[in-house]
Amino acid sequence: MALPSLTIIVCVHNALEDVKLCLASLSRAEYDGPLSIIIVDDGSDSATAGYLELFAEGAPDVRLIRRDKAHGYTNAANAGLKAATTELRILLNSDAVASRQSFRKIAEVFINSPDVGVVGPLSNAASWQSVPDLSAPEGGWSKNPLPDGVTADDMDRILDAADVDLPKTVRTPLVNGFCFAIRQSVIQQIGYLDEASFPRGYGEEDDYCLRAADAGFGVAIAIRAFVFHAKSKSFGAEARSKLNASGQVALKTKHGEARLKRAVETLRLNPYLGAMRDAVRAGLAATLQSHRTGDELRLAGR
Repeated sequence: MALPSLTIIVCVHNALEDVKLCLASLSRAEYDGPLSIIIVDDGSDSATAGYLELFAEGAPDVRLIRRDKAHGYTNAANAGLKAATTELRILLNSDAVASRQSFRKIAEVFINSPDVGVVGPLSNAASWQSVPDLSAPEGGWSKNPLPDGVTADDMDRILDAADVDLPKTVRTPLVNGFCFAIRQSVIQQIGYLDEASFPRGYGEEDDYCLRAADAGFGVAIAIRAFVFHAKSKSFGAEARSKLNASGQVALKTKHGEARLKRAVETLRLNPYLGAMRDAVRAGLAATLQSHRTGDELRLAGR
């Protein structure tokens, strides 16, 4: 199966250690098709800016767009989207770590369903796309930290092995923006992210999904793909909460509260997301037991 041309767009504002992990995962990506990277440095400090320059230096498939002053996430994301020319474009948060096969699996959803215009993967921390748990014991969304010794690739393999009967395309009304794949034809028809309503992000991806649906495009989850998300590294939890609240106000103003409630309820009741959470919980327990057994055997052999 020939994979379409793909650009990974990473918008960066400091949080250097997470940026290093993110970019390292892109270097390991296994994608049997044209793959390029655009990094938008949105006013990062000198240490982060210097690292990004070294990463891009001498790499023909990496383009660095540098802005001395931060313009906000949505503006930076649009700069990357406009600079790309490929059939598929993925906005990937700089605190995300992609599994080796995640981009291939995302691309295959587009291939299998020509009407689909927006796709996202599963993750440890991506609201309704989170596995294995949605809610944290202390309240709010769970971040599902990966246990010691378990990697994004391990989680991806658990998704592959999950015994869940899935349709060819798992459709949803919304996709989380931490890893947000867009077909070029969607951009050509509806344009870019709404910078005026969502200048610093948080809500812009929901708005884009709803606009894409209004234009006749499907929205879907690559339910066998996993991308790790550290979450809240550029802004911090308190700032993120405020941005999320303002984003919700803008969404309700544009699309109406009733439509947003329907979208959330559809996600909450999605049987395939629920079944996959259960399967991942069981698969993760089996993986951890296998690790413990291996450790015990190694210790016994000493």
